[in-house]
Amino acid sequence: MNEKPAPRLLLILPIVLMVTLGVFYAYGLTFDPNKSQSRLMGKALPIVTLPALSDTQKEISSLHFKTPAIINIWASWCSACRAEHELLMEIAAQHRFFVYGVDYQDDIENARAYLKAQGNPFNDIMFDGAMSAAQPFDVLSVPQTYLIDQHGIVRARYVGKLTKEVWQMLQATLNQPEN
Repeated sequence: MNEKPAPRLLLILPIVLMVTLGVFYAYGLTFDPNKSQSRLMGKALPIVTLPALSDTQKEISSLHFKTPAIINIWASWCSACRAEHELLMEIAAQHRFFVYGVDYQDDIENARAYLKAQGNPFNDIMFDGAMSAAQPFDVLSVPQTYLIDQHGIVRARYVGKLTKEVWQMLQATLNQPEN
């Protein structure tokens, strides 16, 4: 039987593919979304209207958010969101900022049960099961937190778990002049 040797291209293709995937993987490990500025920085809070988590028949609009405020985009399935929950409770208890939530890409019953068990730091919570807030709020991943100044201007964004150090850094942006 006369077997044909495999073309060299078929032998090289898996190697090229693996190297390409390795480069993308390495970039993903080093990419920090907090180093790229959100298009919302220095602009008015985008107007988004979504159902309330507590009652989906009621709608909540960001147009009516009181300021200064924190907008936290979270989900009950998100481990980093769960880890920052206690800090959000502390921030809410200080009554210096209104704390609003956007429950993102979540199961509504799981979100309600989570808040019932862990406490609710939010003044209001929008439910976004369909990812409608992704574009207006520039959502990269959860958790994601925005700091809105007393004039309704987005002053800071942080992607990832909110810590006390990060919270102090975000608050410091309120003392910086607007661009």
